[in-house]
Amino acid sequence: MNNQDPPRLPPLTAGKRDPADHQNEVKGKKKWYHPYKILGFLLDNWFLIGIGVSIVLAWRFPNVAADGGVIRSEYSIKYGAIAIIFLITGLTLSTKSLYVQLRNWKLHLFTQLFSFLFFPAVVFAIVNIVNASHGNIDRYVLAGLVVMGVMPTTVASNITMTRAAGGSTESATIEVCIGNLLGTFITPLLCSLFFSSDTWSFGKPIAKDGGGSTADGLKEIYRQLAKQIGLAIFVPLFVGQIIQNIFPKQTKWVSTKFKIAKISTFFLLLLIWSVFSTQFRAQAFEAVSASSIIFLVFLNLGLYGVFTLLCVFLTRLPFSHPTSPSNIHINTGASSKRSFWRRFVNIQSFRFNKRESTAICFCAVAKGMVVGAPTLSILYGGFPEQQKAILSIPLVLYQGQQVAVAQILVYFFKKWNDKPDIYFEDPPALEVKDSPRNSNNLQGNRIADEQQEKA
Repeated sequence: MNNQDPPRLPPLTAGKRDPADHQNEVKGKKKWYHPYKILGFLLDNWFLIGIGVSIVLAWRFPNVAADGGVIRSEYSIKYGAIAIIFLITGLTLSTKSLYVQLRNWKLHLFTQLFSFLFFPAVVFAIVNIVNASHGNIDRYVLAGLVVMGVMPTTVASNITMTRAAGGSTESATIEVCIGNLLGTFITPLLCSLFFSSDTWSFGKPIAKDGGGSTADGLKEIYRQLAKQIGLAIFVPLFVGQIIQNIFPKQTKWVSTKFKIAKISTFFLLLLIWSVFSTQFRAQAFEAVSASSIIFLVFLNLGLYGVFTLLCVFLTRLPFSHPTSPSNIHINTGASSKRSFWRRFVNIQSFRFNKRESTAICFCAVAKGMVVGAPTLSILYGGFPEQQKAILSIPLVLYQGQQVAVAQILVYFFKKWNDKPDIYFEDPPALEVKDSPRNSNNLQGNRIADEQQEKA
């Protein structure tokens, strides 16, 4: 006979729940279509939505923001909006940090070589393969890809994205200035070089006078670009730095209170609106086949994605592990000579920290219309308007796509930058690794010290 007590039933009140708790739980689990969640999603992705709205407005009302249109965007946006972006940059950046990055020659070397050498070389190789194997792609579209490859980095978007991603805004600002200065001289030369063969002779730049070279147009190129870079970049950046150093407390208060760094993102949308308005008014997209546009869209996405991953890999060098302090031995003789030469060949010295790598990824891979558009219009001033518009399609699409993709990458770079940098942490105290020879030396030193104390 089983003497165990029967199981007790739970009290009847145990299954009851407080109605207030139930209501709070329902409020906490809002469905995805709840108005507040939708509003939060729109606010978090307002820039991507703004890009779409800008393109739609440019398509429906191209005469408003096109060059020579209602608002005269060649002055109001390409000078005014960009000047405001760099004024904000000058107000929010430390002068000392800018000076430090100005001396960072490794940063300049990597970014500019990637932008002006590696990028156009890869694009030119792809264009030659497509030209030889696929005849449905418009040849002026292919020539426009080459022109896009030799253009300098964009002026505004990479600084805005670098700041939003937690990268080194100082590095991005310096690279923008250097890249666009170099592009003034390098871009016309690279265009002449790539189009020097008979296969690509149709894309050789022709100046306004209809001549066969760009010699007559170079002076005009340099004059316009010097005015553009000086008035839209250097002057507002310099003014912002002066204001910041004269009124540091007031500038910091205004920057924090009104969050002026986010204002630059809005002016970037104005730039996208202007660029696409000019293209829609020239009917450039209607002049090429749908297959050419589809080819450009997917190629641009592939180039930007692959080159960004390559920049991350080359700037971080994950295959080369940092030297662990616990493995450091006392160098003597030949080992000290080897360490002397390793200073010049050590690949780890070309590794960048996370914030600098972020700036490189946004600057080295970007191509811009701010300096690119006047350069292209002057280089190809002797071309018919429609052909000139087709040549600019790859650059216009690439800039629009790179801004959209970069806005998505900002989320991942920000999370990446929030984590500790394993390659640039403060090193722990050095400890000499124990070895038989070191142990004997230490033991002998202790015996000598004990004998000296007894004496």
